[in-house]
Amino acid sequence: MAKISKENRLRNIVCRGLEQLQEHLSYGQSNIVSKFKMLDMAVSTASLSNIKTGKPTGLLVLNTAAKGMEVLLQRELDMGFHVETQEFRPLNTPSWVADIVAEKHQDPAQSAFKVHADGRVSLKQKTDFFADAKQEVIEVGVRLNSLSNYFISQNEQAYTNHILRLLQKGVKVKAYLLDPDSQEARIYFEDRAQELPSEKDSISETKKVIERLKVLSSKFEAMNLAGSFEIYLYKHIPVCLFFVVDGATAQGKMMVSPYLYGVRRANCPVLEFTRKDQPVLFRSHFDSMQRFIDGAQKLS
Repeated sequence: MAKISKENRLRNIVCRGLEQLQEHLSYGQSNIVSKFKMLDMAVSTASLSNIKTGKPTGLLVLNTAAKGMEVLLQRELDMGFHVETQEFRPLNTPSWVADIVAEKHQDPAQSAFKVHADGRVSLKQKTDFFADAKQEVIEVGVRLNSLSNYFISQNEQAYTNHILRLLQKGVKVKAYLLDPDSQEARIYFEDRAQELPSEKDSISETKKVIERLKVLSSKFEAMNLAGSFEIYLYKHIPVCLFFVVDGATAQGKMMVSPYLYGVRRANCPVLEFTRKDQPVLFRSHFDSMQRFIDGAQKLS
């Protein structure tokens, strides 16, 4: 291979990195400039454009942009630059977990532990919560009746379009509900019905929800979007709602609502916290959720 100059090598790192981030994460130059700043490797939008278009750029700027690109590709895509081919390749790092770099510093008031004492959060609070998802959104509930109704009873701007935006940028949206044909469902709903008579028809209602969700899943699948909308059935006694955004990353956050006996699930308090602010609390709940959904069956 012909020897390549340092300037061209650095420019290739930046340009090939831009291509990978656009292809895999749908990032534009503004997203990358913001992330470089968070990594203390600030490069202006104009400089990044000059590098991309081959215009003259100072070596210091090139070096900073290339270093930022290598860090970004490693942390978010587990990819490294291969000198011989001048391309980014998968590193296949064992047990690697994506670490999504934030585009701005979080407002402490927005990221601290919160308690929604009145119960289920509003639809807007929910869509705002998952709007910045990069990889995965998981909701673990009981019947998921409210979720299915968001697509039907609300106008598309209120909920459906928010999910579409996630799917368009490659996010996996996964919903888990109690298998209505399981012994656990019978025990759970019969027990709940002793205090809440409205629970006695829950098995038949859950089956109706499943049919609605299957139609939605098929509809999204037919769009051939970068992400996916998946429905799963689990067989455990429900203990709480889990609503998790990018849980496996450093930017993970979740809402948890314990199911209080004799209290409607919609009225149970909701706890909201992040991995960054509550690492111990987050880890225990995230580990519990993973064990809870392990073995769940995906609806075809």
